[in-house]
Amino acid sequence: MVNRALGWQTAPGRMMVNLTACGCSHSTEPPVRIIYPRDEVTLIAVSLECVVLMCELSQEDAPVRWYKDGLEVEESEALVLESDGPRRRLVLPAAQPEDGGEFVCDAGDDSAFFTVTVTAPPERIVHPAARSLDLQFRAPGRVELRCEVAPAGSQVCWYKDGLEVEASDALQLGAEGPTRTLTLPHAQPEDAGEYVCETRDEAVTFNVSLAETPVQFLMPERAPSPLCVAPGEPVVLSCELSRASAPVFWSHNGEPVQDGEGLELQAEGPRRILCIRAADPGHAGLYTCQAGAAPGSPSLSFTVQVTEPPVRVVAPEAAQTRVRSTPGGDLELVVHLSGPGAPVRWYKDGERLASQGRVQLEPAGARQVLRVRGARSGDAGEYLCDMPQDSRIFIVSVEELPPVKLISELTPLTVHEGDDATFRCEVSPPDADVTWLRNGAVVTPGPQLEMAQNGSSHTLTIRGCQLQDTGTVTARAGGTSTSARLHVRETELLFLRRLQDMRAEEGQDVCLEVETGRVGTAGAVRWMRGGEPLPLDSRLTMAQDGHIHRLSIHGVILADQGTYGCESHHDRTLARLSVRPRQLKALRPLEDVTISEGGSATFQLELSQEGVTGEWAQGGVRLQPGPKCHIHAEGHTHRLELSGLGLADSGCISFTADSLRCAARLSVREVPVTIVRGPQNLEVTEGDTATLECELSQALADVTWEKDGRELTPSPRLRLQALGTRRLLQLRRCCSSDAGTYSCAVGTTRAGPVRLTVRERAVSVLCELQSVQAREGDSARFECTVSETEITGRWELGGRPLRAGGRVRIRQEGKKHILVLSSLLAEDAGEVRFQAGPAQSLARLEVEALPLQMCRRPPREKTVLAGRRAVLEVTVSRSGSHVCWLWEGVELCPGGKYEMRSHGPTHSLVIHDVQPEDQGSYCCQAGQDSAHTQLLVEAPLFFTYSPLPVATPVPHPLLLSAQLASAGLREFDISMGRFHFFPLFHINACALPLTPYSPFTCPALPHPNYP
Repeated sequence: MVNRALGWQTAPGRMMVNLTACGCSHSTEPPVRIIYPRDEVTLIAVSLECVVLMCELSQEDAPVRWYKDGLEVEESEALVLESDGPRRRLVLPAAQPEDGGEFVCDAGDDSAFFTVTVTAPPERIVHPAARSLDLQFRAPGRVELRCEVAPAGSQVCWYKDGLEVEASDALQLGAEGPTRTLTLPHAQPEDAGEYVCETRDEAVTFNVSLAETPVQFLMPERAPSPLCVAPGEPVVLSCELSRASAPVFWSHNGEPVQDGEGLELQAEGPRRILCIRAADPGHAGLYTCQAGAAPGSPSLSFTVQVTEPPVRVVAPEAAQTRVRSTPGGDLELVVHLSGPGAPVRWYKDGERLASQGRVQLEPAGARQVLRVRGARSGDAGEYLCDMPQDSRIFIVSVEELPPVKLISELTPLTVHEGDDATFRCEVSPPDADVTWLRNGAVVTPGPQLEMAQNGSSHTLTIRGCQLQDTGTVTARAGGTSTSARLHVRETELLFLRRLQDMRAEEGQDVCLEVETGRVGTAGAVRWMRGGEPLPLDSRLTMAQDGHIHRLSIHGVILADQGTYGCESHHDRTLARLSVRPRQLKALRPLEDVTISEGGSATFQLELSQEGVTGEWAQGGVRLQPGPKCHIHAEGHTHRLELSGLGLADSGCISFTADSLRCAARLSVREVPVTIVRGPQNLEVTEGDTATLECELSQALADVTWEKDGRELTPSPRLRLQALGTRRLLQLRRCCSSDAGTYSCAVGTTRAGPVRLTVRERAVSVLCELQSVQAREGDSARFECTVSETEITGRWELGGRPLRAGGRVRIRQEGKKHILVLSSLLAEDAGEVRFQAGPAQSLARLEVEALPLQMCRRPPREKTVLAGRRAVLEVTVSRSGSHVCWLWEGVELCPGGKYEMRSHGPTHSLVIHDVQPEDQGSYCCQAGQDSAHTQLLVEAPLFFTYSPLPVATPVPHPLLLSAQLASAGLREFDISMGRFHFFPLFHINACALPLTPYSPFTCPALPHPNYP
């Protein structure tokens, strides 16, 4: 691998003016030249390939310096410098993309340039082979996406639905060797989507589908039995699902159940609860909990019955009771009912009793009393207390009471809280009075305490036992007594309203509250945090208000965050308290800092809280303490000190702590760049390379070069270089036009102007030009050999400079200069001159002209109408030639009658207003060649005729007189007057001896087509 921290260092500044003109160097030693390469070299390599840059010098022991991107290189394992005779090499054994750039081999007097580009190898995904896969998983469950990359160190990015993912507890990213994995330990349906694993060059897509497992009811395992409750009692319906996140829908007799109006719906993890605070008859019916809204989803039903119980006799329990009364005493028969309002009738021996005389009926709600004052023997008999749903019989005897004694003892009882406890004893005689005591106090009958007698059996019933009812119950009859112990066990204490998750900000007060199904005793519930009892803390307050239990935390702190629980002996509820840190504020924010390059900067801010841990960042990159970076935190104050700053350090400095972010601007001013040493006057020989050099105070600065006040830009002959603090202007193959004044400028600082003088190279002619004789249309070749190779020559023909193009071809082969003239013309003849600097060579070009010939001749005979214009035209073999026109052997001269035209090789004779006298033979002479044309002029026919007598028979000959313009006219038609639609007469003059312009007389007959 290449050491990515290649040690580039700035080349030490030095001033050098490189004089490379042959024989004119200011040094006694010849200049060092780079023989190979002469032009810039471009190399393209793949990462980890070996790259070799090689130069060959003109001297074996000449030193060179290598630069990369303007900075001198240092040899290391990743960059090796070699020297082998005149060859110098720079070797990158295992090139990396960051090793690319512009390399310069500087030999002092000459430089070679290399442009190296290193491309990274393609990063491919070798498995899976398919670029898109469809995968299905069960939810919840584990999902793992896997792919293999090559090379093994390739970086990948994972995306879900187009957004890059980040590693977390719910999404894990793995990399082991060439394997890259994305794992969802507990995938949920919402995790389905398109996942993409992408390298730099390839990508594979995983289309993940997550199907949920069917929801099931775990508890109760069987359909619950009908639940019967009395009006006002609470009802709790609960079930447990196989998935905590599954939605459920409650319904009552087929109608959806809404939270409120005495109903409360709760969800605690997988448990679903429906609470009825106080049942009434309207709450009775069928309750259904359905998991999911789709038809056929699993469901569980509960039947709730709310009914008023019938009024029955509570005491005495026995259907028939014997009562003994003493004569003269009051007879009292007492019946305790389960509720008031039921009609009660009393009978004695079958006759209904009414309240009169000694008999008194005393209804008192649920207690019915029949009292007979002053009992007599006649009052003995059977008494009946009758109700619609129940009745009791009393067998009354009136006699002296025998001695009272206990037949059976009381039995100790253990009941659950809320249950009834009944103590029973038997006495003799059966009608003996029994007094009941509880914990030594006489028991008074009431709603909770009921006393009953059935024969010799006496009972005491304690309704709805509470924990405080635990104690000793005693039955006293006469002088005897019996006692037994009552123990009340606590009943299940369940939570109707459970804890809910809460969020609070640091410093706020928080109250956690639960509601139980019954009022528990003090200490019946206890509060926990993290599974441990709450510590003693003055900020924690626990209170109970009937069914409500509260835990109050005053001024919560971050340490109070956690899971809180409230539990009884039979139930438990949990909730999480999340505490947000108190909003952090900057009392004194960061301020912008501006410094000069190389200086130090200090950023400081003051926060509203102490002990805050924050992060400093520069340009979004987290800062770590180091030699140039010092981070301090003291109380509310945080400070950052940066030293040795450069221009690249300018940017945003930020401090982040929790939700607070402060930022300021760091501006590093550039130290003005100065020119330490400017260029010097330079004199070079034409064709050599001129190098002007200046030295700056800094390595990173742009220099502008000017020539005669105009800015210079790089070109094939002009190269601008930066080697450390040195700036070079290198001008190859100098010519006289390169001479002038040069200057350099950086910012507002300028150096110069200095003068560049280009001496004319001493050139001699080794092989002179040779005169050439050629015929017109052929080619001529001239060659001249001079003493120097890199010299530009000039060609002239007849004193006129020649430029390559068209019929002129100019080329140079080393020292030989060649001129080729093609398609020679006669006018090309003249003196040929070649000049290279002060040297010149002359030769003569003679062109033998070809004889002038007619290329296109006029027609042998041409006829024109009188009064018109006649044009005779010829084309000769050479442009610019002179021709001579003759008529009947007489040379014609230009004038009003004759016009002579010439356009290139084409010559024309124009005869204006041709008359019959212009007829004749015309001749065009061109050199030894000539062309003849006979010009004919046609004139109109004029006929005269004599009218015939009227009686002249038809047909009759008509005598016509006419002059013919041409002897060749033999047959013609004549039209007269208005009869112009067809000829009137036809004349056949074939047999006439006609001559041009001769009058004749001939007979004319009517035209055969004329009627």
